[in-house]
This record gives sequence, structure tokens and C-alpha cells, in this order.
Amino acid sequence: MAKIRSWQILAAGSAALFAAEWGLTNIVVKPRQQLDNRDACKKELALSGLTLADWEKNWDRQDFTLKSRYGYRLRGAVIPRDPAAKPADGRTRVVVIVHGHGENLISSLKYAAIFRQLGFACIVYDQRNHGASDKALTTMGRREADDLATVCAWARKKYGKSCLLGTHGESMGAATVMLHSAMDRHLAFVIEDCGYSSLKKQLAWVMKTRYHLPPSVLLYPCMAVAWLRTGVRFSKVEPAEAVARSGDTPMLFIHGDADTYVPYWMLQENYDAKRTGPRRKAVFAGAAHAMSCLSDPARYRQVIEEFLRDNHVL
Repeated sequence: MAKIRSWQILAAGSAALFAAEWGLTNIVVKPRQQLDNRDACKKELALSGLTLADWEKNWDRQDFTLKSRYGYRLRGAVIPRDPAAKPADGRTRVVVIVHGHGENLISSLKYAAIFRQLGFACIVYDQRNHGASDKALTTMGRREADDLATVCAWARKKYGKSCLLGTHGESMGAATVMLHSAMDRHLAFVIEDCGYSSLKKQLAWVMKTRYHLPPSVLLYPCMAVAWLRTGVRFSKVEPAEAVARSGDTPMLFIHGDADTYVPYWMLQENYDAKRTGPRRKAVFAGAAHAMSCLSDPARYRQVIEEFLRDNHVL
């Protein structure tokens, strides 16, 4: 029987560890699609009192395709404002709504329903690696923020530079709009709903609380593998740090206090990072992750409307 040498054991152990780290990073960079069929989309819309008919014909949506700076295609749609919500001042108001990890633009429609009634044209789109957009490894907001910049540039070209343009994001989409806030000082507003303040902290939290794995052992090796795969240093994805560089852009921070996925305490870190310009935070009691709007839709609309009016967007 051949003798197994120590270097062979070490090599086998290293290969097994690398395979485990690769598998863990797959959860992040290749998210499972939760709205990958018509029935799932129908159920998602029903949660907020919407139907597929609203999306497919009632809202007169206009589909579009954009090419990102990285070469892949982003697919989305423009939902015109409610005809009954014509602004008295005649100014065009536009909001770009960004969905979360493993979702697609369908999950943005509950927010579009609010904004279109407030007189906004709503732009929704599938982030890279999600929905009908092209496949490109997910970077948890870093390159997604560059894609958002592309969408905002297209929106300004479509509606004119004088339009009042803002962004709204949920979860990873919230991290995306926060990262983008440091890149675009001409936004009329930014609303982040349950976004993480730091990707490193978020990954450590999920690793510990959801997968019961030791972050002290696995976090940095997994982030190294993610860097190898995506070219993005996950340790540098710091939405709160970007918020600190957002200038005078008015920002609204929303979180449910029962959120155990992106922990509730990250709300305060995001809010405290906003040192210049108007800021406001809203807590939804008992709301789990990304459930603030669904937990109390009337209050959610009120919070947004008051924030926009107080900052002269409405």
C-alpha cells in the first residue's frame, strides 16, 4: 500500500478548502433567481395588490435595452407617470428603482406604483446577472453602481438635463444607490431601503447567523476568491463610506426593525455617514428584510411623499 505523504494531505486539504470557498462565493456572485417564472412574478405582484396586467398593459410601459460600460446588456422598462398626477409646475420627475440580490425588476414595481401616482416616470431594470439582463458575475453593488450611472445618463438624455431625477434601491439595490450617490452630485434625492453599510460586515453577519460558519476563518479567504473571480475587492464595497461623499443630495434611509438579514443596526451606520445635506430615517416596526413597504404601504407612501415635499422635489 502506497504511503500517503504529508504534502499530499496538505494539497488535498487545500483543494477541499478552495472548493468550499468557491461554493460559498457562488451564493453571492451567482444568486439563485427567485422570480424566474410567471407564477413567481404573479405572486410577487399580488403581495402589493398589483397584477401582471398592470405590468403588461395597464401602465403603458416602454421596454428598453442599454449597453453597460462593461459590454453586457441591461434590460428594463419605463413606466409613465399616472395621467392623473400631472405636476402643477410642469417639471418632469423621474425615479430609477433598483432591485435586490436574487430578484428582478418585478420586485421594484411595488415602489413604482407609489412613485407613478406621485407624478414620476419610473425606470425599472434588471441588474447584471438578474432577470433578462446579460450574465455577469454579481459584485454586490460595485459594478452595479456603474450600471446605475449608465441608466441615469440615459434617463437625462431621454428627459432632459433639467428633469428632477432620483434613485430608490432595496437591499443590494440600496447598496447600489448609496455607492452611486458619491458618483452623481446632481441627483434630486436618494432613497435606500434596508441596504448594508459595509459588504464585509454584511458577509460576516450572514456567514455567522445564517450559515453558522466562522467568519474569522472563512471571510477573508472567500473575499479573496471573489476578487479572483470578479476583479472587485469586496472589502472595498462600503456603501456608508460612499454616503459620506454624497454631498448635499437629500437622502432617506428606511429599515425594518425586525430585519435579521441586513441587520437593523446598519440603518444607523448609514444615517450617521450622511454628514452633509438633508437626511431622514424611517423605521418600520416589526418589518423583516425588504418588507417595510408591504408591512405598511400607506405609511411607506406617506414617508416618501413627505420627504420629497420637504426637499422641494414635489
